[in-house]
Amino acid sequence: MKQKAKLVCLISSVLIVFFAVRYYNYKKFTSKPQWIVAKVVSQYKKKNYWVLKLKNFDIEFYTTTRDDLKDILNKKVEVGVVTKKISFWEYLTKFYAPTFKLGLLEDLVYKNFIISQHKSRKVANIYNALFFGDSLYYDTRVQLSTLGISHLFALSGFHLAIISGILYFILSPIYRFFPPYRNKNIELGVLILGILFLYLYFVGFPPSLVRSYLMEFIVFIFAFYLKDIFSFRLLFLAVVIAIVLFPRFVINVGFFLSVMGVFFIFLYFKFFRPSFVSGIVLPFYLYFVMFFVVHHFFGNFNYYQLLSPFVSLIFTIFYPLEIVLHLFGIGGVFDNLILEYLKLGDSFVQIYIPFWLFMGYLMFVFFLSFYPTTYNNSKS
Repeated sequence: MKQKAKLVCLISSVLIVFFAVRYYNYKKFTSKPQWIVAKVVSQYKKKNYWVLKLKNFDIEFYTTTRDDLKDILNKKVEVGVVTKKISFWEYLTKFYAPTFKLGLLEDLVYKNFIISQHKSRKVANIYNALFFGDSLYYDTRVQLSTLGISHLFALSGFHLAIISGILYFILSPIYRFFPPYRNKNIELGVLILGILFLYLYFVGFPPSLVRSYLMEFIVFIFAFYLKDIFSFRLLFLAVVIAIVLFPRFVINVGFFLSVMGVFFIFLYFKFFRPSFVSGIVLPFYLYFVMFFVVHHFFGNFNYYQLLSPFVSLIFTIFYPLEIVLHLFGIGGVFDNLILEYLKLGDSFVQIYIPFWLFMGYLMFVFFLSFYPTTYNNSKS
């Protein structure tokens, strides 16, 4: 009990300090017009002006401009922001602000390295989204949504797990040359978590990736105390920390879908033991249980969407393979195949799950998470 009380006090103190710092930054930000550097994560035309969504580590906001812009999606810009009418809650989540003197910064070399390997800008955009968390073009998002594979191109726990595995594979042999060490796995774990944090910062802390990193971090910290890593308490803790650090996640649909995906994975392993067979079945299970959640927000559907579980299985090989191919400068090998596959998502019908059914479904699955099982009891 004393340890829990100390932990609660520690977390409370951290939260108080965190919000005090954020409020100080907010007052400083709104005291006068600010010059900021941000990434364009959304761009579309409305009547005779452009709507832009800009994002950096601290803020995420919308603005408009009547400048004659080219395609600047995923570009870095420097812009002046009029900040005086922004509330603290808007600062923590999202807001609209007038801007002035928008300037485009130079393209990043590593993105140009990816682009140079592809003849199609569309495919290059997909790989930059896959590796660096870039926003996808609107028509590509529609096609991926119709095909039921949008989750594969939103950086998440799956991608983080593969990157962690690659880092462990590379660092483990090298680590042998630096004895003595007390515990190889713990020290490698700390190093990998440090590298992954730099990667998160590098790609701009996308919501699904933040949730995944926090869960990996918490599992690592409490590895010796957890009887079951598929713990709903663990997921809840990761969600709370993520929202405290990034309050804008509260209104982020992608973050909600990411959390629900992990929830359903935990629910699956509550009733079925982890094994090779259960791992093969998992993508098919996830497609069907997430259908009622995804189609409450996104309606696109065609029959090719039923193939998405098979595509998810193939992707477990495709993703690390493409990392290697791009490192060697030959990442365009499958470009024509990707473009042909995306064309299957051009035609679709709209299927939306009504709110009452969506809420009923959520209540039912949450009830299942409390249901005792023989398998679950045998583990404890």
